[in-house]
Parts: sequence; C-alpha cells; structure tokens
Amino acid sequence: MRVCVIIPAYQAEKSLPQLLAQMEKVFPLNDVLVVDDGSTDGTGEICRRSDVNLLTLNKNRGKGYALRTGFKWAIDSGYDAVITVDADLQHPPNLIPQFTMALNNGADVVIGNRMRDISTMPIERRVSNFLSSFWVSLLAGKKLPDSQCGFRAIKKWVLQKARLHFNRYQAESELLIECCRMGANIKFISIPTIYNGCKSYFHPILDTARFIFFVLTY
Repeated sequence: MRVCVIIPAYQAEKSLPQLLAQMEKVFPLNDVLVVDDGSTDGTGEICRRSDVNLLTLNKNRGKGYALRTGFKWAIDSGYDAVITVDADLQHPPNLIPQFTMALNNGADVVIGNRMRDISTMPIERRVSNFLSSFWVSLLAGKKLPDSQCGFRAIKKWVLQKARLHFNRYQAESELLIECCRMGANIKFISIPTIYNGCKSYFHPILDTARFIFFVLTY
C-alpha cells in the first residue's frame, strides 16, 4: 500500500524543520507532501531545501482547502491512502507505523484519540473538543471520542467518495461525518496530548461561529 503523508502548513517555519527531522526517521520524505497555505514566512523555502513534495497556494485559503488540495494530489499521484499530520508538532511521526498497520489490518479510516489523557490539554480546548465531538457524533450517528484530532489515516476510496466543501477547520468534522455515513471502518488510536507553545491559527470566536453554522446547516 502506497501511503502519502500530507502536512497542511501555514507560517510553520519555526516548527517544520523539527517535524521533518522527526519524520525522516520513520517515513520517506519523498512520500511527504507539504501544502503551504499561503505562508509569508520561510515555510516554502524549508520544504524546497528538503526532499518533500511541495504545493504552494497563492493565498491563505484554510486548512480544509489545503487538505482537499493535498488529497487530490495524492490520488492523482497513485497513492492508496494518506496520513494527515499537523505542522505544529502535536502529532508524533513515530506513531505513523501504527496508523499504517491499522490500515493494513482492515481499517478504512484511522484517527488519533487524545482523550485518554487530557491532563495537559488547556481547559478551553477540553470544553470545545467535548462539545464538538458531541455534535459531530450526533450528525454522524456514531460515538466519536475525538472528532477534532487532525492526525488521521484515510484510504483512497473514502477520499474519492466523500463530498467535501468546507475550507476551514469545519472540514475535518465534515470528513468524519462523511466517513460514518458511507459506512467506512473507523479505528481510533490513542496518541499523547501535546500543547507545546507553537502558535495556533485557530480563532476561538470566529471558528466557533463557523462550527455552529456548520452544525446548523449540515
């Protein structure tokens, strides 16, 4: 099974070198795609100096748009599955073999679950993750312990069948609901909860409003 790791990145010059250094210990960089979502820092240059593949968007379009762009590239390039990893060092690359093993053992979608130990998760994130997972589970018709984790593995057929429209953080909820509704076999893998001080581009008020709109209109 050919697997492509997709990293949506925005203003990630501080974290990306460390992430790629960790990545190359467990996964070939020529099977990694970084989607630079309109960064104005050195994100693109860091990628050009490494062996990763790079797609550059002309402006910041949102994580959902960047992911869809990466999905299309991976499918067109002949990959059988993708693994999505955030650029902010919250997703340890050394867990990638567990995700690929789960795919090989019959899972169609594999999602990281940070909720086994939330002691290091900021209280506002605990609340938002709980509420988000509640509503996404309701829409999906399946209990989902961590609907907001972006560390995921997804087989090609799921990506081809999913109807994805949202451009920002709602896209990950949208994809998960689509996976449940199409009957994909979903497996959760426990991962550590890491908040390391990297700058977050999640806007609590604006993105919460977008999520509420998503729930009301989906």
